[in-house]
Amino acid sequence: MNLRRIDLNLLVIFDTLMAERSITGAAQKVGVTPSAMSHALHRLRQTFNDELMERTGHGMVPTQCALDLAQSVHAALQQLQKAVDQQLAFDPRTSERSFTLRISPYLADSLLPRLCARVQSEAPKTMLMIEFPRGYGPGFDNPGDLQLRVCTEDWGAEYRQQRVLRNRFIVAMRHGHPAASMAMTLDHFLSSQHLIVTSIGTPAVDNRLAADGRSRSIALTLPCLTAVIPVLEQTDLCALLPEQWIRLHCEPGRLATAPVPVPDFAFTVDMIWRSQDHDDAGLRWLRGLLVSEFAVLYEGWAEPLDSASGDSPDRPER
Repeated sequence: MNLRRIDLNLLVIFDTLMAERSITGAAQKVGVTPSAMSHALHRLRQTFNDELMERTGHGMVPTQCALDLAQSVHAALQQLQKAVDQQLAFDPRTSERSFTLRISPYLADSLLPRLCARVQSEAPKTMLMIEFPRGYGPGFDNPGDLQLRVCTEDWGAEYRQQRVLRNRFIVAMRHGHPAASMAMTLDHFLSSQHLIVTSIGTPAVDNRLAADGRSRSIALTLPCLTAVIPVLEQTDLCALLPEQWIRLHCEPGRLATAPVPVPDFAFTVDMIWRSQDHDDAGLRWLRGLLVSEFAVLYEGWAEPLDSASGDSPDRPER
């Protein structure tokens, strides 16, 4: 039977009739007149080509067809009600909802331990599914996904973006590097061999250099930050790295550092979700958790988010 030919409201009527076993009782529970309930039962009988409920001396008795349908219909309606409730109201203490968080590998080590402990404490029955981002722009996510992306451009009106971190890049290298003992001028920066970490993204600096007809020399690309420090220690490569990552994961003095000789170039983390999910109560709760954890984790290291510079807390217009 094609579901498009069925008035799905009749399934609610059927479920209520099976629970009440009474036209009058079902009518009161649904909020219609007994006459309207009788009419709905007539339509149900036509739909399923079965009497479904038979009147006897002991009240309304379901047929075998009704008994066969009842469990599946009731379970489906409960699941639908649960899904609707999760969208309209969210209680972290009781919710059994699953959330998908797409997170850059750069953030995994620093953010996830605290975030997971917080979720387990506040919403012990929920499930948090962590996945790496897919692709480098809009369209690679699913509805309901929440993403944390680094150095992201404007994704357009179909998405909401909230900047949760702004920090500066620095040039990192070993202490014996030829450029470590001199001021990091643009010429020294461009003459050095560079290591690029693709998961933290530094295309803005290369775009800016390209606009001036210049480029840096790339000798090595790595997918994540795991091997960066030992590679820099053993080579004459340098790398653009977030300053607070160096402070979190590198012992003081282990690497030499210098300012990036390219102005107005920042390391940023944006939280991104689809506009259609903006009012989802559960996602609002999770977004609030992420904002508060970023504030605690990077307190004193991040630069202020200045609305005048475009880094406002919530930027649906981006």
